[in-house]
Amino acid sequence: MKGQKASKQMAVTIMLPIMLILVMCFHHIPKLFHEIIGVAWLLLMVLHLYQHRQWFTGLGRGKWPIGRLINTAVNILLLVLALVVIGAGAGISNYLFRDIMPMDIQRSIAIHQLHVSWGYGLIILCGIHWGLHWKGWLGQWKKGLGLNNSVKSPSLVKYCVVAMIILGGIYSSIINQVGDRLLMKHIFATAATSLPGGAYAILLACLLGLYVLVGVLIGKVLGNRG
Repeated sequence: MKGQKASKQMAVTIMLPIMLILVMCFHHIPKLFHEIIGVAWLLLMVLHLYQHRQWFTGLGRGKWPIGRLINTAVNILLLVLALVVIGAGAGISNYLFRDIMPMDIQRSIAIHQLHVSWGYGLIILCGIHWGLHWKGWLGQWKKGLGLNNSVKSPSLVKYCVVAMIILGGIYSSIINQVGDRLLMKHIFATAATSLPGGAYAILLACLLGLYVLVGVLIGKVLGNRG
């Protein structure tokens, strides 16, 4: 039973970032498909929260060192931002929620901009969240796949992958104008929107990966302090 539970958690954990990247490729997929994936991502997030419901019940217990404070703050900000982005998306829906949303909300440029712009903030917080839990999840995946914990990838390969993620993430931040989007500046299109769908998705994955590395680094710094 424990193995099945871990496998389900692993499946949800892997699907969440994949579907997030896919739903962010809204320039390259039909709008209806974008909305369906968005709703599916929300349902997966709810399932993820249910699978880790003990985290909520444990908030009132134990001490609160800096690591726990940061982890809790990231989790709460991520949850709030996800609800805001998905709620804004439902408000400007062209298909699934069109008949139940007031016309003023559907036509709101501010809500549309909020949905598009803060989606990149969602990628950033998801990456940091994933990075903060990377060590535990990696151990869970190795155990689930029957891999020996002593098995490690060659250092050169690891460093090359990390370097590519960092460079790709920085480049993705620039051509997607992530900073300007987070500041809610009015942006019609970016250099990234003219890229083929596959390239666009890879750069989004690098952006996510960049902040996974940030989360891993934060976790190591906090661990060393502890």
